[in-house]
Amino acid sequence: MKLLTTTAAINKELNRLLRECLKCQIAVAWASVGFKAFDLLKRHSEKIERMVVGTHLNGTDPSFIKEFLINPRVRFMRKTNELFHPKVYFFEKTPGTWECIVGSPNFTRGGFGTNHEMAVLVSSEDQGANDALKEFKTSLDAYWQKASSFNSEEYEAYKKDFERNKNENADDNGKSPSDVPILHMTWADYFDEVKVTQYGHSMDERLKVIRGVKQLFAEYPHFNEIGPAGRRQIAGLPGTLDKVDYGLFGSMRGAGRFWSAINNNDENLSLALDLIPLAGSITREIYLQYIERYRLAFSKGRDGVPTATRLLAMKRPDTFVCLDSKNKTPRFRHDFEISQTVGYEKYWDSIIAKIMESAWWRSPSPSSAVEREVWEARAAFLDSVYYEENG
Repeated sequence: MKLLTTTAAINKELNRLLRECLKCQIAVAWASVGFKAFDLLKRHSEKIERMVVGTHLNGTDPSFIKEFLINPRVRFMRKTNELFHPKVYFFEKTPGTWECIVGSPNFTRGGFGTNHEMAVLVSSEDQGANDALKEFKTSLDAYWQKASSFNSEEYEAYKKDFERNKNENADDNGKSPSDVPILHMTWADYFDEVKVTQYGHSMDERLKVIRGVKQLFAEYPHFNEIGPAGRRQIAGLPGTLDKVDYGLFGSMRGAGRFWSAINNNDENLSLALDLIPLAGSITREIYLQYIERYRLAFSKGRDGVPTATRLLAMKRPDTFVCLDSKNKTPRFRHDFEISQTVGYEKYWDSIIAKIMESAWWRSPSPSSAVEREVWEARAAFLDSVYYEENG
């Protein structure tokens, strides 16, 4: 066994093995083109026995998919409830002898270029090699069965989605714009994050907001049928009837024009929210239809993402998070690769689209009652993770 502590060392061993091996099996979360190992793999594509590449979060370059589109020995892992995240490179040298690299680098320009990566090189000569070989083959068998090939129509759809969601600040080093730690969390890890009390705001206090708003939307078919106090609760404005702090998940206390629209019961706000179902999937198109109608309430003044997303986060907390000054912190902007100013389309493409492909968002509903409540508001709870009093 050999520890490879630098990207250069990993590169050296991978390139050597691509040249020396009789055949190889690879499983990685993402792949791209334009680096030496890719050129070698392409040149020695006949050596590929099986290769499985993930496509979660649009992390794989469409150019890589196109290169192996008709290769039956390369399959792609589609979106599932669990993030596909292995990085394993197995090489058979002669019958009975093998070497395998297991570590952090994806098969990307970043993974084998500018990133700081680490891996372990193991071989058939190491202690426990036979058991390790069985475990690897069992895992790859399972990956292979779940993966599938792209047809030309699916490829074009993926390419279109990739281009739309590609971050405008992404570099050319193969770094996935979606390589965000919080999006890789399991549900258990994410739940642990939102349980932490910050600035005196507990998870229980936040759940009181979710419960109160959920009851209002259940009792009244349309937003404009809710009384003034209830509308202000949903909107995150002062003047609530109970002791629940409805300013959690985005206080709109200083949004004067929004306050007027809520108090005047502007019909456009209600018609906009009518476009958002209480259950079921929400597409980008539905979201943009909501935005188009929502903006009609502010034809004489400036509207904004914070107020629009506060209403969305309250009606569908499983899908939307209110984006305001308290949670759009430097850490949030870094993780989601956004600037200080975020427009409506950018909000969906750089935030919501990524959330909807994260491991914890796609996880099944938990059995625990409290966890299930949080899960049903899991996107909105990002506010508790990134919230800062001085944000």
